[in-house]
Amino acid sequence: MSNSLVILSYNISTKLQMAIMKNFETLRQEDNKFIYKKYEIVESDSSIALHFLYELHEGEVVTPFHHRIELKKDAKLSTDFAMDTAVFHIGLAEAISYYKIAAPKEFYIECGYLTQEQKEWFKKLYFNGLGEFIYLNKINVTQDDLVEFITADEPKFAKIKRETEERAIIPIGGGKDSLVSYELLKDIFPDSLLFSMNPIVASKEILDKHPESAIELKRELDLAKILDFNKRGYLNGHIPFSSIVGFISIWLGLLYKSRYIVLSNESSANEENIIYNGQKINHQYSKSIEFENDFRWYVKNFVTEDVEYFSFLRPLDEIHIAKLFSEHAREHFFTFRSCNVGSKRNEWCGKCPKCLFTYIMLCNYIDDVTLQKIFGKDMLDDEELRELFDGLSQSEAVKPFECVGTYDEVNYALTQKYKSYTQEQLPKLLQSYEPKEIFYNLEVDFEGENNLPPKFKEVLREQVAKLHI
Repeated sequence: MSNSLVILSYNISTKLQMAIMKNFETLRQEDNKFIYKKYEIVESDSSIALHFLYELHEGEVVTPFHHRIELKKDAKLSTDFAMDTAVFHIGLAEAISYYKIAAPKEFYIECGYLTQEQKEWFKKLYFNGLGEFIYLNKINVTQDDLVEFITADEPKFAKIKRETEERAIIPIGGGKDSLVSYELLKDIFPDSLLFSMNPIVASKEILDKHPESAIELKRELDLAKILDFNKRGYLNGHIPFSSIVGFISIWLGLLYKSRYIVLSNESSANEENIIYNGQKINHQYSKSIEFENDFRWYVKNFVTEDVEYFSFLRPLDEIHIAKLFSEHAREHFFTFRSCNVGSKRNEWCGKCPKCLFTYIMLCNYIDDVTLQKIFGKDMLDDEELRELFDGLSQSEAVKPFECVGTYDEVNYALTQKYKSYTQEQLPKLLQSYEPKEIFYNLEVDFEGENNLPPKFKEVLREQVAKLHI
């Protein structure tokens, strides 16, 4: 056989192998297990780094994964405490990125101990946090059967005691929600710290404006190995990233002696995308009030009582946040980015559910010329977005797996916008849209399910009282 034929045969064979997709049932029949081997705290004069080692065992084949987090030291940071409890839990949350590759039943923890109560808590997090992954991979599994945590026989970690101050750490993602929190709190809590992990351009701009208050964290996945498994057809899908941010932010609260971790998750995050095998599949599970309540309980009982995690915007829906953004964040109109597809290139892709949803939320509060300049076009006049438009506005469709709001929010915004046009002016996506004459309650229930401390609730209450929607 000629060399060219050999190469051609090899290429075809390789492509066929790569095209063979693994499935959950097949992987479960193999002798697989996942191991959280160890964590290390590496401190120098200029930085503190966390190193995590995981292993995927497939019979005799062992694949190690090295995960790393690094934080530059500054004058406000203090490492004069035993932080193992917090760091161990960061590693357990981060492990999900590697565990999902084969999703074995057995998950061994060799560097720590969990009580049965803690194991049940993490089983719930993994099951619900991987809900979208379970749905898209058509996996038929229960919460009890997905994963079994097997821990080393060691004394459990002690809770961390730390004298924290009445200071807030605000995670900044670059989108409109965290910018609203930042703008509403910056004058009332001027010593707030701003935290961003692998910041995009939009969030880096905020941090660079306040270098004395900035916390910039570098997070490094063992990405080459993950991508290699993906190419070979192993399992892939969405993870509960906000749970990772949660455990890291508790660690930061301890390092910076800061009492409050102020998230920017709204009430809309509670709505599921679809129900599958009786399970509510929610892309935003780790942003939901259910997770927030669970996380607060876990941290208080097993990590520390001296750092408090809550969402400042929880009483609000997307309509309120859009209005607040339009009034308080004008300086960010052309720099904020909520698009996951284009954020690394510092642009709006103009083709994804997040772009269209954000446009719809803002269309009644930012004038058309400015809005079209922000997004590069009138997104309601783009017929190619018809399927996404239907997914966002029609309850019988599957809601896009993105951080988007409820059907009622979308239809309220679209109906209001529809009324602003004559029939001749209607953009393409609204020409066949039927306005929904539904009652939409814009009153904010501050006594509903939220975890705002009194001082934060009062700030939000005052700002909402000024809104005229």
